[in-house]
Amino acid sequence: MSVVAESKRLTVKEMYDKFPNQWLFIVEPEICENTTQLKSGIVQAHSPSRDIIHKASKEFAGGAAIKFTGEYTDNKPRHSLISYSTKNST
Repeated sequence: MSVVAESKRLTVKEMYDKFPNQWLFIVEPEICENTTQLKSGIVQAHSPSRDIIHKASKEFAGGAAIKFTGEYTDNKPRHSLISYSTKNST
């Protein structure tokens, strides 16, 4: 897994440009209320492996998103924003 040292908020376009064909773990996601699409966020980690990013997400408490910046090869229709969850810290 690659951890991103900077905490700069990136737009989705900037994420695609900076991390092509990568799975991204995004904290502080900004989601469009009308479409539920990701607008921006802070990339906490990135990897070509989805499993590594899902593992990183299990260790995080708070709102987050997981996004793939490549193209799927199995021809199944999917949304590139595959998950975002909030874990309660109770």
